[in-house]
Amino acid sequence: MNRPMMDPTFVPDVAAKRRHIPLGRWMAKGAKWFWNWLLTNPLAIRRPGDEPVRWPLLKVGIRMAICWSILLPILLGAVVMLTVYMGTHPTQLPIVAEPTSQGVYFEPATLSSIDGTQLAAWLVPAIDARRVVEEKDRTLHLSHPAIVLVHDYGRTMQQMLPLVRPLHDEGIMVLVLGLRGSGSGSTSAQTFGLNESKDVMAAVDLLRQTAFVDGKRIAVAGVGTGANAALIAASRDNNIRAVVLADMLPNCDGVVASRLTPSEPWLHWLRPICRRVFEMECDVDANDLDSTRYAALLKTRPVLVLAGQEGITNAEPTTLNRIKLFCRSQLDTQTAPQLGSAW
Repeated sequence: MNRPMMDPTFVPDVAAKRRHIPLGRWMAKGAKWFWNWLLTNPLAIRRPGDEPVRWPLLKVGIRMAICWSILLPILLGAVVMLTVYMGTHPTQLPIVAEPTSQGVYFEPATLSSIDGTQLAAWLVPAIDARRVVEEKDRTLHLSHPAIVLVHDYGRTMQQMLPLVRPLHDEGIMVLVLGLRGSGSGSTSAQTFGLNESKDVMAAVDLLRQTAFVDGKRIAVAGVGTGANAALIAASRDNNIRAVVLADMLPNCDGVVASRLTPSEPWLHWLRPICRRVFEMECDVDANDLDSTRYAALLKTRPVLVLAGQEGITNAEPTTLNRIKLFCRSQLDTQTAPQLGSAW
């Protein structure tokens, strides 16, 4: 009877096993070696089975210089990138109120910014039941002015709710725009009005395509960085009729100091680096926040400049009335031209 014989020359394929070591284990080994080589006892080196070998002082100094020349730029880059990321991704606030809380009807809308970023908005039509009863069929033959309301950095559409009812009562179609990075689950960076200007331009284009809107009578009102976005958008779109700017940032220096740089005084020298990283990551030019660039626009376009945003947020009657009267005069809300007529 023949019995099966084992091959005595069988040797496990150790090389094959090594080739299949997961990448994560290699990374863990590399990180462990890096930690040991850079941060643990630079005055001695240990070999398996040997006693620690003391290094000459010169070699120790050279090794430490190499260690920290590698480690410090890594730590510095990590601090800068983390600070810029946190500054451009503020905590998202929940929306607990909608235009219905102001006693007006609205339609939720979605739109795409010029660069494809998805945005949310509230569209409050100028035509409502009261206006139909008062003006009857005439309402269906009129085009109405419109306005885009733009909130501040780190805020939501809810911030602009106090303006909705007064402007709606003037016969203005109101679009409350939710900027990039402010919606639920949005991961887009907030750029203090730079890329947000594209959002404003997309909202203006949406209004021009909306029925019963006069495309030549569209205004934009912004608060804080929303005001910067409105100003930049108006400089690129000559058909924006009027602009309301509340608490606009004068330049990028304050943003870099307060949002993009660590608050510790001994790290203020990082400001130029943080500004450059912000420009590279978000593909923007921070100089576009400089209000002096738009001096000509402020002289040739109807602009209402307000100091402070709390008047709008807290629904101060004086502030709301100034904005309402400005829009009434610049958008000619009392006499709406017929659809298709020349302005």
